[in-house]
Amino acid sequence: MSTSLIDLLMKPVKPWPMPEFAPPPRELAPGLWRIERKLRMPGALVLPVGMTVTRLPSGALFLHAPILLDDDVARALGALGPVAAVLAPNSFHYSFVAAYRSRFPSAELFAAPGLAERVPELPPATVVGASAPPEWEGELEPLLYGPIGSFSEVAVYHRPTGTLVLTDLAFHMTRFENALDRLGWKLLGVPPDFGPSRTARLTLLRDRAAARPFLQAMLERDVRRILVAHGDPVEANAAAEFRRAFRAYLEP
Repeated sequence: MSTSLIDLLMKPVKPWPMPEFAPPPRELAPGLWRIERKLRMPGALVLPVGMTVTRLPSGALFLHAPILLDDDVARALGALGPVAAVLAPNSFHYSFVAAYRSRFPSAELFAAPGLAERVPELPPATVVGASAPPEWEGELEPLLYGPIGSFSEVAVYHRPTGTLVLTDLAFHMTRFENALDRLGWKLLGVPPDFGPSRTARLTLLRDRAAARPFLQAMLERDVRRILVAHGDPVEANAAAEFRRAFRAYLEP
């Protein structure tokens, strides 16, 4: 699979972590946590990033969209349970999976379709299909989209809490460091509320006919909460917010 223009543009972008922002895991519901960090991007913009952690019935942990693995993150995970599964859920959130594979060698690595072809240096991983792997212990359901060109995303539905976990399909950045940060992200196409960014519209959502059944499938679940990789959880009226944000794609 050829290298996309987006890949070429991303190569010189080297965000660096902000060590002063390192809160402990935030429990959203029994067996469901977020570990949140911030990255300083070129141009001084601050990008929030979050990893979703769920506890499986066995007591082991499933990690969605792994963030930078430092000692604080490793200790936090160790306090919650053994890591059993790590998911690189889309075409961009894979940078740190090799570190998790090294730190937790017994964990199974999963990847979105097409990612291994785009990233040859990715460690060996099981490609996620339409059915949940047995390692997900019946708690998590994959909702697979793509590849559309070079892009794909695996949304995950956490049945016990009614939580839909997205990656870059939507943002929900409502808190900013300052007015310039807010303006910068607005100019880069980040929406003012929960919804798809300009990048998502140009990549994952560019084929509306292909996107519609994927989005409709999410609304067939009992969606009570939505998590995204960049921004805050959607805790109130989650299904209605999803319909509002993706109305242009859900309607023929």
